[in-house]
Amino acid sequence: MTHKSKPDWCVFAGIAIAATALLMHVAFWIAAPVLLILLLCAYPQSYELAARELVIHDSLTRRRIPYQQIRAARTEGDAVRIRYGLGSEIVIAPAQPRAFLEALAPRTPKDRYVEYAFPKAAGILRMN
Repeated sequence: MTHKSKPDWCVFAGIAIAATALLMHVAFWIAAPVLLILLLCAYPQSYELAARELVIHDSLTRRRIPYQQIRAARTEGDAVRIRYGLGSEIVIAPAQPRAFLEALAPRTPKDRYVEYAFPKAAGILRMN
């Protein structure tokens, strides 16, 4: 199952500004690298719930997080914070955070928690 990320409109605005600066011939060696970095950031991420791991695809890399290492997952605003390993965490922005967490919960170990921090249902729910 694959989940898409939310578009980040601030990045698209930055691309438009950097492209405008390039068209106006303003500081090519500053605007061109900024435009390249923004284009790489604008490449949409996707989050794949594979058989044994969560795979996070972005422009240049693929991060693989085995379900056995996931300690907690919870929403923070429009993002999802996933804690895994001994002290690692990642913040992702799926288009539908609740659906993503509901799909992730059955795949993680039964003795772990997925922390739901939705406005209507606050607290920690055990994954059984």
